[in-house]
Amino acid sequence: MHGETYALTLLATAKWITDLGVMWLTGVCVFRGVFERRAFGFGSGSAVDCQLARHAGLALVVLVVGTLARLYAQTYSSFGLDEPVTGELLRLVAEQTRWGGRWVAQGAAVIVAAVMAALVQARCRSSWWLLAAATLVVVATMPMTGHAFAYVDGVLWPMVLQVGHLCAAGAWIGSLFMLLMVGLRQARLASAGEEDIGGGALISAIADRFSPVALTAAGTLAATGLLTAILYVEESSQLWRTSYGRLLLVKTGLFGVTAMLGAYNWRKVRPLLTRPGGVRRFRYSATAELLAAAAVLAVTAWLVHLPMPHE
Repeated sequence: MHGETYALTLLATAKWITDLGVMWLTGVCVFRGVFERRAFGFGSGSAVDCQLARHAGLALVVLVVGTLARLYAQTYSSFGLDEPVTGELLRLVAEQTRWGGRWVAQGAAVIVAAVMAALVQARCRSSWWLLAAATLVVVATMPMTGHAFAYVDGVLWPMVLQVGHLCAAGAWIGSLFMLLMVGLRQARLASAGEEDIGGGALISAIADRFSPVALTAAGTLAATGLLTAILYVEESSQLWRTSYGRLLLVKTGLFGVTAMLGAYNWRKVRPLLTRPGGVRRFRYSATAELLAAAAVLAVTAWLVHLPMPHE
């Protein structure tokens, strides 16, 4: 693989891992906030709470790995084409470059979130609220090493749009992942290990509560994505004449696939949850939606390392 292509692959892979961690952590916080109801068996100290705390810890492990991988990838991109990446070069990029200063802010936010997750594990009072606040800080720092800070007409609007974009993606995709990992587990327990009407009734109630969240988040995601594209793409011809524009079209198409799968789950699969086999069908269709979303994240991770059309 050509050196520059390899560097871009490293950058995109590290960004993809980081974004997965952000989506996961955001989904945990949103899911816990929206579905904390005794009727669902959710609440402080419950088995569900323990599962969510474990997921928060795993999401932060992914975030830490992604954050460190981004520093390595950035260092390789800057120096590794000519010489091996060493600890001294890593320190140089982290401490003496503008990108590194913003990366340090992101790393600090991840560390704070990890401390809050530890407090959640210890069941400290208000720890979930503190973790949610720390997660917002993590999300707010993510655009600092992307196109938002390189936009020629100022960083305010690109930052606002990107933070809203990330929050919406986490609320939709991250919560859907939690619905599969935690909600379906509760459904199985409610039906004593069988996917009968009892389990379907519980997952149906959770899905009914999830639907408005997903619809609002998907709409916000589409709106912020469109406005960001308008900012970065100055002429329509740049959509097919530049690498950025062509990949943006690919991302838009994959987002459309994800949205259609979500609409199918909402309109066709959700009403069948209380019927025999409905939970199994929902598991398959929701998994397809998550895989499509993961593909969107992969394309996005590559997109943010391409020059914007005006560059």
